[in-house]
Amino acid sequence: MRTLSPVKAISHALRSVVSYPSVALRIGMFWIPLLFALGLVGQWIGAPDPQATQPGLPHLFQLVSAVVGIIAVSSMAVSWHRFILRDELGSPSRLDGHVWRYAGNFLLIMLMVAVPLAVILVALAYLPQAAAVIMIPAGLLAGATLYRLSIKLPAVALGNAASTFRDIWRATEGSFWPLLGVFLLNTVLLLATILLLLAVISGLNMISPVLGEVIGLILSAAIQLFYTLFNASVFTSLYGFFVERRDF
Repeated sequence: MRTLSPVKAISHALRSVVSYPSVALRIGMFWIPLLFALGLVGQWIGAPDPQATQPGLPHLFQLVSAVVGIIAVSSMAVSWHRFILRDELGSPSRLDGHVWRYAGNFLLIMLMVAVPLAVILVALAYLPQAAAVIMIPAGLLAGATLYRLSIKLPAVALGNAASTFRDIWRATEGSFWPLLGVFLLNTVLLLATILLLLAVISGLNMISPVLGEVIGLILSAAIQLFYTLFNASVFTSLYGFFVERRDF
């Protein structure tokens, strides 16, 4: 039985992104400026008032931003999947059927993982506080499951309708711990990046709050592009390993 190496999977994904910076910039040249502009508008509108009894403009803007964000991530991810697996360079503003199906499958996967966690959280409200420790194994299980199901996403990007969640689940049987390792390594990398970003923004805010906000938005947009393509590369690597039986 082939055993997945989490370190090799993450390293392979990192190499995929670092090796093609020009392609990454081309893929993000439409969506990243749009997300940056939405970030600027969001700063101007402000955060929703938690005391508000009715949804206002900030609530509506956050909803619109979330929808645009999902579409943007799906579009860039599909382009990256197809470039890595098919050597295909599509339009930077790709909005074809592959993108809509990708976004739909992405939302479905998030619901499949989030709903059980929400049920556990509701149940914990009626249990002693010590029972909250169950969220640790539940969160780890959710993370591994998220990555396991997300291996279908490259197949969606390629238009491979024959690859179902059941097929992916069967192909990854017995690989819970390696997939959990991939999830944990990716989480550590993400947290380290966020802490570094916050440190930079904090330092800039001491010089100028306006400069801190603008540079923060620019860096956030760059990190969003990197992590969109990096996560797509992780799922591509896992898809290649489990479905196409490739080695790293």
